[in-house]
Amino acid sequence: MRIFIAVVLAIVAGLAIGRFTAQPVARAQDGCTNDSFKGVYGYVHNGSFYYTDGSWGAYAAAGKMSADGNGAVSNTETASFDGIVQRNQNYTGTYTINADCTGTANYKDSSGKSIANFDLVVTNGGKDVQMVEYDSDTMISGTAKLQ
Repeated sequence: MRIFIAVVLAIVAGLAIGRFTAQPVARAQDGCTNDSFKGVYGYVHNGSFYYTDGSWGAYAAAGKMSADGNGAVSNTETASFDGIVQRNQNYTGTYTINADCTGTANYKDSSGKSIANFDLVVTNGGKDVQMVEYDSDTMISGTAKLQ
């Protein structure tokens, strides 16, 4: 009987200790700058878009992007626009990362025409970036990982 009481007391004590200890608090990353997004990242994007005639198309892409830590970025990717594959597509752009680790990236094609604009969130100490395109008639998002 003493062993039973000791076991019950040990279980109750363990539950009380676990219940009243401080739980970890998740905090948003802050203190970012353009230098927080620096290096070569592998990425994927996918989603959908609307053609100018109003019909719907699917989109997927994978590639690498190089961010210089000073606001310039370049990408090389393979993309599928509604099943039409385009390889070795090259884009350049600019980006800005805010102190709260959010930011934007704006891309142009080789002729200088604006082609895509993204909102970004830099996480994991700059090792990961989440992206969503904010151009009208697009629903495209993706992630990038530092290589």
